[in-house]
Amino acid sequence: MKKSRLTQILIEGNPSLLEKLALQIDQQYTVTIVREPEKSLVMNKSRDSVSGNPFYMGEILITECTVAIGETYGFGAIMGEDADRAYQLAIVDSALNAKLPEAMEWERLLLEEEQRTDRKKRLEHSRIMRSKVNFDTMEEYHAKS
Repeated sequence: MKKSRLTQILIEGNPSLLEKLALQIDQQYTVTIVREPEKSLVMNKSRDSVSGNPFYMGEILITECTVAIGETYGFGAIMGEDADRAYQLAIVDSALNAKLPEAMEWERLLLEEEQRTDRKKRLEHSRIMRSKVNFDTMEEYHAKS
């Protein structure tokens, strides 16, 4: 599973899953904090829809953390101020980078969580679409008459 997909599942999914996975590793291995969770600002890069040129929309506040399990590093970053989740993401990243046996068994849990979040998104989308209003312009309205 790609890191971007894994991170998306852990961030958008139930926070208890991330906490459970990080706690599982934290209890069995020595986790060394390389860089304490700290707030940072990153530039939000976007692309102009007309010209296609990249530009920076502004800054985003994130919390980032770096840990190590043995010689293997892990990095966690999350939008907003959430030191605990940044730390937990770093532990999970380090465990996956180290290819720990526990981490290799997480794929089923992660896929189930992804399915739950996808169902939640589809339900929310269908609720939004039910309330969508279709506006006709005056010209189209009079053309039908």
